[in-house]
Amino acid sequence: RIKIKEGTWEEPDDGSNSDYESENEVENEWDSENEASFVVKSGTKSTSTLTNTRDEDENFIKEVEQLLTPDEIAILEQNETPVLSKISTRKWGLLQALALSQQIPFMDKLLVQGVDIDAPDQDGLTALHMAVIGKREAVISHLLRKGANPHVRDKDGATPLHYAVQVGAMQTVKLLIKYKVDVNAEDNEGWTPLHVAIQSRSRDIAKVLLLNGSDKTRRTKDGISVLDLSLCYGKDFKSYELTKLVKLVPAGIDP
Repeated sequence: RIKIKEGTWEEPDDGSNSDYESENEVENEWDSENEASFVVKSGTKSTSTLTNTRDEDENFIKEVEQLLTPDEIAILEQNETPVLSKISTRKWGLLQALALSQQIPFMDKLLVQGVDIDAPDQDGLTALHMAVIGKREAVISHLLRKGANPHVRDKDGATPLHYAVQVGAMQTVKLLIKYKVDVNAEDNEGWTPLHVAIQSRSRDIAKVLLLNGSDKTRRTKDGISVLDLSLCYGKDFKSYELTKLVKLVPAGIDP
């Protein structure tokens, strides 16, 4: 029999200090065009910056253009702005791809051109969803500051908070809570972020959710409670930890 440690409830971090530690640095990182980049020259990589002389930039452009045919150069010159119909599909949304690859400057260019920051792909996933799934903290913070909807749902009703919980992104969970997301949002099957946290056995995230108003009495459409989920893994220590958390968390807390 597993021996349960005795103890009292210890109130954990409630998420009140939830901004990414480097959020201000992230904002500044993409605000200017004087950041470091890597430039390929003659088959080798050399570190350069966008403050390099104009001559060096022009030489690099000429070097690349020598690799192109006249027709390819003509296409390049015609496309002063991205041709979204060619580089984006319902499955492979451009903004979603750029969010995952952390191409923040190019994302901003698309937004300036009028691309919808909350445009979904065929699965209902937005750029914010994808950034959360990929744990791209800099992109998440940037998208939210640019006005991305933190309450948006995919085709299955899952919010960014559901995904942040699933991938174990504690700082993203706290940040989304700061943006007043519904911690009791149910997906199409009735699963709340707390259900996902218990399923994923993420005790610390479950604590934060509970202390920020998650309702532990909610049941899925199949009648499953978070306590049911905590007991489904059998008699291991983590199961007892999760069960104690669900049983002893203070009720009616107003963080």
